[in-house]
Amino acid sequence: MNNNAIRVALVGCGGVVSKYRRSYTGIHGARVVAAVDANLQEAEKAAAELGASRISTNIDAAFESDVDAVVISTPNHLHAEHACAALNAGKHVLLQKPMARTTEECAAILNARRSSGRQLGMYMNLLEHPLFHDLSKLIRGGYLGDIALFSARLAHRGGLGWGGVGKNWRASRTATGGGSFIQLGVHYQHLMRWLLDQQVVRCQAMSTNFACKHLEGDDLALVQYQLSGGSLGEIQTSWCCQEEHVSILGTKGSFHYRDNEIVEFSSTTGEFHGECLEFRGDGSTERIPSLIPPAWDDFSNPYNQHRRFIEALHSEEPCDVSGEEGMEDVGLVERIYDSAEKFAAASSSER
Repeated sequence: MNNNAIRVALVGCGGVVSKYRRSYTGIHGARVVAAVDANLQEAEKAAAELGASRISTNIDAAFESDVDAVVISTPNHLHAEHACAALNAGKHVLLQKPMARTTEECAAILNARRSSGRQLGMYMNLLEHPLFHDLSKLIRGGYLGDIALFSARLAHRGGLGWGGVGKNWRASRTATGGGSFIQLGVHYQHLMRWLLDQQVVRCQAMSTNFACKHLEGDDLALVQYQLSGGSLGEIQTSWCCQEEHVSILGTKGSFHYRDNEIVEFSSTTGEFHGECLEFRGDGSTERIPSLIPPAWDDFSNPYNQHRRFIEALHSEEPCDVSGEEGMEDVGLVERIYDSAEKFAAASSSER
């Protein structure tokens, strides 16, 4: 693209978007020209913050000739419809995870992208944290040895208070495409594949609705993976209990990051100097008591995914996370829910 500012339309302005939309007040080479949301007040708030001249509840307002790129952060069941419409209108798209509810919907988005010749990127906010970029360097540099196990848990109690279908779209299995796992698990599933540079060979799962009977989908899930390089992985998600962690265990060391704050590292492979991680690597357990992620709207962060999207459009380079990768994650989610259903059926028949 030329050196002119990329003109952006936000489709979906409330909820989690309110945490990152202010990024566009400082991203060089971008300006927001339209704010679209089903809730007019949210669109008005976003427009006031970002200086957008057009405010609407109609998505067609995002496809006007003065828009170059559309950032889509709508409920899962609208992703395919909105992304296809934007691409078919000749707009670049940054799409909130998960890409869609099914691989069939993902394929439709990819077909629209190929026909349009426009860029399609996935928004994966874990990649904004410099810690994970340092962790990638630790792994590739052999500081942990051969990686044996990846383990992650992403759990919050939001599901306990959402209300049922009609009160929150996340309560609907049809709207989400599942439940807690499709909403939360794709974060760490993608991170696992990105960090370890391995593909999933096999997966098996259990899921249940443990405490949120007003929700149609799972509020608790446990997934295990066999990876192409021989490593094993596990991811747990929940909407009824609280904790977040990621752990990497290797033949020469281990790394743990708990609740987006506490780092523990142990290795005998010598000093490591990264952007935010500094380790002696002398065999002792080294602890960083407070290493929090950058704010979602920190446009000075070079890993900010909105900044990276705009930079990719200006440089005509690929987006950090492609639509093909988004479809791979959704394909794994389909396999995971199929495995969980088979496990539940087998367990029921044994009673």
